[in-house]
Amino acid sequence: MLKVDAHDLAVYVNAQRGSLLLTILDEVRDFVFIKDTESRFLYNNRAHLENLGRKQTDVTGRNDFDLFPIKLAEGFYADETHLFQSRVPVIKIQESISAQGEKFFTSAIKVLVIDPKDNVLGLVGIVRRIASQDASGMEEARRHILETLRREPGVTPSQLLAFEASLPHLVGSKH
Repeated sequence: MLKVDAHDLAVYVNAQRGSLLLTILDEVRDFVFIKDTESRFLYNNRAHLENLGRKQTDVTGRNDFDLFPIKLAEGFYADETHLFQSRVPVIKIQESISAQGEKFFTSAIKVLVIDPKDNVLGLVGIVRRIASQDASGMEEARRHILETLRREPGVTPSQLLAFEASLPHLVGSKH
C-alpha cells in the first residue's frame, strides 16, 4: 500500500502534474497508472499512453471498458474490485493488447493508495510488458514479481506458490 497525505486522489494527482515524480514516471518503460476507487484513470505515464494510442486528456476519467476489449476489461475490473475489497495486492501475469491490436503478456502489480486514516483512495498499477513466446522474458518477469512479492507486506506463501504454478501454462501459450 502507498500512503499519501490527501483526501481526494484526483486533486492530489492533478497537483503533482509537472512534478519531479511524474516526470520520472514518464521516462519509465513500464506502464504506470493511477486510478480512483471506481477504477477510472487519473494518471497514465507516457509508455502506457503510447500503448493505448491515446493522450492523457483522452484517458483521464475513463475506465478499462472505454479502452479495451470487454474480455480484458472485465478481467482488469475484477482484479481491481478484489483489491479494493481484500486490500491484498494484485500480482499476476495477464494478457493485454496494444492500440494496434497486438496481443502480449504483461506482469502486473496493483497496490492500494490510502490516506493517513487508512481510507482507500485508489490504486497504482505497474505493468511490465513481456514477450509471450520468449522464455527468457517470462523468467525475468517471474523473478521480478517474486522479488516484489517477497518484499510486500501481507503476501502469503500460498500466493507465491500460486503465481509460480501459473507460469508453466503461460510459457506454453501460443498467440
